[in-house]
Amino acid sequence: MMKKPTEQREPFRVEEATVDQLHQAIKSGETTCVNIVRQYLDRIKAYNGVSSMLVTEDGNDVSPAIGAVRCEQQLSFPTQTVKASTILPDLDKYQGSPLEFGRMEATASDPGVSQQFGMLVGIRDAGQVNALATINIRGERSVTCRGDFDRHISDGPLPSGAPPVCEHFRRLPDALERAAELDERYGREPDLENMPMYGVTFSFKDPFDTKDMRSTGGGDAKYDVDFPARDHCLVEQLRNKGAIILAKAVNTEYNGRAGNPGGRYSPNEVLPSVLGYQRSTWGGNPSNPYDTTRSASLGSSSGSAVSVSTNLVMASLGEETRASTRGPANHNAVALILPHKALLGFDGGAIGADIYCDRTGIHCRTILDCAKVLDALKDPDEGYYDPRDPFTTVPRSSVLPVPYGTFANTPGSKGALTGTRIGVIRESMVFHPNSKAEGPIVTSAIQEIKSVLGDQLGATLVESSDPLWPRDTDLEVMKTDFRRTLARLVPVFMPD
Repeated sequence: MMKKPTEQREPFRVEEATVDQLHQAIKSGETTCVNIVRQYLDRIKAYNGVSSMLVTEDGNDVSPAIGAVRCEQQLSFPTQTVKASTILPDLDKYQGSPLEFGRMEATASDPGVSQQFGMLVGIRDAGQVNALATINIRGERSVTCRGDFDRHISDGPLPSGAPPVCEHFRRLPDALERAAELDERYGREPDLENMPMYGVTFSFKDPFDTKDMRSTGGGDAKYDVDFPARDHCLVEQLRNKGAIILAKAVNTEYNGRAGNPGGRYSPNEVLPSVLGYQRSTWGGNPSNPYDTTRSASLGSSSGSAVSVSTNLVMASLGEETRASTRGPANHNAVALILPHKALLGFDGGAIGADIYCDRTGIHCRTILDCAKVLDALKDPDEGYYDPRDPFTTVPRSSVLPVPYGTFANTPGSKGALTGTRIGVIRESMVFHPNSKAEGPIVTSAIQEIKSVLGDQLGATLVESSDPLWPRDTDLEVMKTDFRRTLARLVPVFMPD
């Protein structure tokens, strides 16, 4: 009688994997931290290339240009361009300020490489998303200490001409080296109680300081040193909890579109865009993975959400001033937990757009994973307090005494929230009646809040009031007036 063939288990794949699945695979011996990082690096090599092309006045081809090295391969830019008149109808009748047509230009950070500037358009079915600007690979993770200036200490002294700071920088392990350290120390028995993010790969919106990678807020300038002396508090927490600090995500440069600071300078050209303005002069412009001709999102943390959506990393920290993590989460189909500003710090060790509003958001594949990250960001002694962020000094009465993850893994059975009162903040739902960006999002949210939280789970919904929002007579109304409360708080916190 023939023996039945032994069932072969499929090797662990990172696509769509959760934190729990990753940890189970490590403990069972199916994979290692090194293998996990290599899988993500393979995906970055395959899908993190240029996804846009130039829009020029004449539509003629441009000369080939060399881009920065990402994941051990040089960026390749298309030489074909799109004629502006094919995108802008009746362009010949335009009489306004000159347009800033697309062009290739050398970067200020490294004049030996180029980047796309001016008008761009997404490449149809590009197969690329351009979500990550810097990968934590030795030799390419910093422009200051690029190439042999980041030589591993075991490979001998640095070459002549290396900036002195590179002697310190090269002692920091890159992502693969850190993964190997974890494998050697813990093997199949990781200390998940103290290291709940063990082996989880993260990207970070570029404004977050990461001591082992370029951190310039997406900006392109000839920095003397392009990496910080220390991590952002949240990056440090994740590093201590076993996370792999893998990449910096493309974002709207310096955390937000430039305003008008006044002074003697004024723009002499206009930049129309069909890709939004989530652009970094160093990292380029990301694209939406579902349609690469479209903007990656409404919001500056585009690269964070795109990198999670396309499985280039397992999790990412973004930042929001107004819609910078909510927009990317919505448009790239990823989960988001966006705590209030005082719960999770941002201002200490980051480049912000508005000190009063900037806050950290967590992008993952699932809400449960977002909650696990939120729990991991809590310091065992200091909690969520960041000594560099004064907004985190408020009383901690709003912090749950138990892990948030325990609430993110409930079955969702009918009536599970009976007796729970949930506030619906209408002020954040008000939008211009002609807006085609916010309208569909708000409409869907309204329906899901009532059908899921109210009808299915049984929560009592209580809405705030706003003169621009028509009251829902099915919901209770808050006794506290949001506008009156703000009128009392704003003079205290924002006296200027």
